[in-house]
Amino acid sequence: MIENFLPYEGFVLYLLIFLALMGGAIGLPIPEDVPLIAAGILIQLEQAKPELIVPICYFGILLGDLMIFFIGRKLGPTLFSKKWFRKRLPPHRLRKFRIGLEKRSLATIFLARHLFYLRTVTFLTCGAVKMKLSRFLIADAIAALISVPIMVSIGYYAAGHYEQVKRNFHQATLFILLALVIFIVVYFYRKRAAKIAKPPTENDQED
Repeated sequence: MIENFLPYEGFVLYLLIFLALMGGAIGLPIPEDVPLIAAGILIQLEQAKPELIVPICYFGILLGDLMIFFIGRKLGPTLFSKKWFRKRLPPHRLRKFRIGLEKRSLATIFLARHLFYLRTVTFLTCGAVKMKLSRFLIADAIAALISVPIMVSIGYYAAGHYEQVKRNFHQATLFILLALVIFIVVYFYRKRAAKIAKPPTENDQED
């Protein structure tokens, strides 16, 4: 996906990066990290100016997050009854999440900005519960000040050390697969142990 940006240059290139960030915000299958890493690669290849593309990425991300926030505000409490939302955040988890959001809103937004699977749900919820726009924007802006430079730097480093990255790619892949297998085994083991340790219900006793 990243190589799709490479044939372009100038205004078109900056526009593509911006549109990719907007597309990811509205639900298109474009991970936010892809255009950010692409921006770093383009800087390394001298196809983009850092003083232009980094601010474009930063404000593009903030605008995308605000879009999600205002969609949540528009939907209001009806958001929580939507089937697709309930799949991602079931009612029992939603109650705890809203309590945590009220007590630690800044920390929750900051964390969600760096966890793609929490980002959309969190920002929609912030809008739906009518959080102050200034509070949301401050937390999100601070978080983006960290995530944007990190991802752009990763792209910049990868482009400058391509051969080294290529050599280490297979080792990294094996490590990730091993970690994934261990996670799955531990998850199902703990789930099975919890099920065994769960006290019998009244229906179980009647049986």
